[in-house]
Amino acid sequence: MKTIFAVLALVSLLHAQDIAPFPKAHVQSVWVQSIWADGKHNGFPGIARVGDFYYVTFRSGEGHGSEKSDIVVIRAAAKDLSKWEKVASFTRDHDCRDPLVFDNKGKVQLVFHSKEDFYSQSADGLTWSEPKELETEFVEPGSDSRLTFTSQRKWLFRIRQGPDGAFYSLGRCGIHGKDSKGSFGLILFRSEDGVKFKGMHTYGEGPTSALNQAGGTGWGHEADVAWTPDGTLVSAIRNGNPGIVVLGKAPQGPWKAFATDAWNFGGPALHRTKGGGILLAARALPEKKTTGFPSVCKVWTVTAEGVEKPWVMPSGGDGAYQSFADGVGGDEVLLAYYSSHEYPQPNGVGKNPANIYLAHLRVRHVAPE
Repeated sequence: MKTIFAVLALVSLLHAQDIAPFPKAHVQSVWVQSIWADGKHNGFPGIARVGDFYYVTFRSGEGHGSEKSDIVVIRAAAKDLSKWEKVASFTRDHDCRDPLVFDNKGKVQLVFHSKEDFYSQSADGLTWSEPKELETEFVEPGSDSRLTFTSQRKWLFRIRQGPDGAFYSLGRCGIHGKDSKGSFGLILFRSEDGVKFKGMHTYGEGPTSALNQAGGTGWGHEADVAWTPDGTLVSAIRNGNPGIVVLGKAPQGPWKAFATDAWNFGGPALHRTKGGGILLAARALPEKKTTGFPSVCKVWTVTAEGVEKPWVMPSGGDGAYQSFADGVGGDEVLLAYYSSHEYPQPNGVGKNPANIYLAHLRVRHVAPE
């Protein structure tokens, strides 16, 4: 398998654009605090700084797969991350999952999924608007496409602000039918206001079109995006094999792809540091089929040639699904994640409490060669 990956990487390097060198962000030390532990299954957190506060949102339920759940938002003053308070809670008739939070031009914007994506905004972090559905375009396949769809459901797993100030997401668009014959894949969306999202290409194009270059399989699943200092798009994509990272020029490429060593690759998150480096974090399993569920939350340094310098956060069992934010200090990066490693799991993975953790990463940057 390693030989196959090496050959594929060489081929993609010959046919993809040259990636401008960028600094390597190496994690030097980590300390971790538990910021929410109430005996429930708390998971899938997102984090963002807006003004003088950090906001963390997460799903809270009786278990990983419980039918009923709440989306909770907590916050802490940037000057004191030891004191977190609950400022909002949302729920719907259908299970709510995978919340994210970001700074939308000074407002705190929360997005979560419940059959479709919903959003709420707050100007002060305390009073929140009634959730409304995101206005995400359903990308119609071309007239010559053989794709068929059973649903136009959209799912923007992450939303990131790009170098141009617009908001981007590499998300799912539609559920294709079993009789579909055409190319499928994730769609790169763009929005000027963080609410109305338009597709930038059609199916079978964009970053997921490069999955097979590095041994990936399927059409892509959860994904995230970031940008190197020269504007090169970096994508991290969950698929049926170990996680894939794709670099290239949005939205059409050309692309350069490489594999990580992480099976499952749940909730991949990317982050461009203040020093211009790129960090990647994801749930990682050591192999495809395991006894139990020995997953951990792992962080890597992203380079133009691959990932390196892995760090494992204190974690285990049902967990990870992490999200980054710049820390208060110049060399600090914050990572919010969840884990159940402090609890016995007699009834199986996901049927036990899980806590929300905040890791403080100290990062050293190495200049590109």
